[in-house]
Amino acid sequence: MKILIFKLSPIGDTVMFLPVVQELRRLRPEWQLTVCTTPVCAGLYRPGLDAAEIWPEDRDVFRRSWRRPNALLAWFRRVRKLKPDAVLLSFDQSSMARILAVASGAPLRIGGAESAVSWRHGLTHEVAIRPGHGLAQWDWEMAGTLPIGTSPEWPKTPPPPQLPVARPSSRQDRPRIVIHAGASRTYQLWAAERYVQLAERLAVDCEVIWIVEPGAVRAAPKPPVKCAEPPDILEFVRIAGSSDLFVGNHSGPFHLACAAGTPCVVVTGPTLPVCDPPWATEHTMILRMPGLACMPCDKLVVSPNRCTNVQTPMACMNYWTVEAVEQVCRGVLARRSR
Repeated sequence: MKILIFKLSPIGDTVMFLPVVQELRRLRPEWQLTVCTTPVCAGLYRPGLDAAEIWPEDRDVFRRSWRRPNALLAWFRRVRKLKPDAVLLSFDQSSMARILAVASGAPLRIGGAESAVSWRHGLTHEVAIRPGHGLAQWDWEMAGTLPIGTSPEWPKTPPPPQLPVARPSSRQDRPRIVIHAGASRTYQLWAAERYVQLAERLAVDCEVIWIVEPGAVRAAPKPPVKCAEPPDILEFVRIAGSSDLFVGNHSGPFHLACAAGTPCVVVTGPTLPVCDPPWATEHTMILRMPGLACMPCDKLVVSPNRCTNVQTPMACMNYWTVEAVEQVCRGVLARRSR
């Protein structure tokens, strides 16, 4: 079979989708897979896919391709040339992905129900999220709609994604902590100044690596905290995978670190629990303020992209003090050293 997959998504959603592609390759190595993804995430699909099987496109350009007729025509020709037997879309793919799925001529077109798209047609099979399931399981059940066969059959739950992680050959004298203070949206950020204070406090007896986002102007901690600016996503995975602890917001880097097997401490509030990664939960501490009525303000499909608490803005994030997060971090490190 020839399978065309559209997954032009942020890093975190892509990481939770990775097991789908990796398991399809493992169970059906004879199938031809083509994955349309973002340039940033393209490296995550290697070495499981060849370069010819990865189709990188800018997400925003792709979504607005109706403004660029020449590019749109080229994409129509490309999907027609692929002649896929099936097209798989995640829940968060655009109307353009659905249009191209139809244009491909594939008789089987699978996607998520209740997707926030302008053009709600084009799918032959819609898969709804079940109560109690997270995004990773939802993607997994969409892929289970493909005619995998019965030998071997599609597993009931997704395994952790496989990332190219090189573990250090021996433990270091001091624990290594990597801190990433960014996120894709401002209301998902714990204050950068608090991360700076946390980094400097932890650096008293730990090796702390502060991840610098390319082009971002943010506060930076003082030495002995080390600053690193990974040139690509795989280099970040290498740094996170060789660390004893990741600290940050509920963001793509958190998902990468978690998938790499690194214990994580994450400050959040706006993000839905269904967006949490389902693997390594025993090593992941997601800090959410208890009892706040407006939390989480994000929705499954459409989010407000802003704090909705008018009376006490950012209450969910401001609840966590530097001292409280430091205590959680040291507790995780203490358990890891046993």
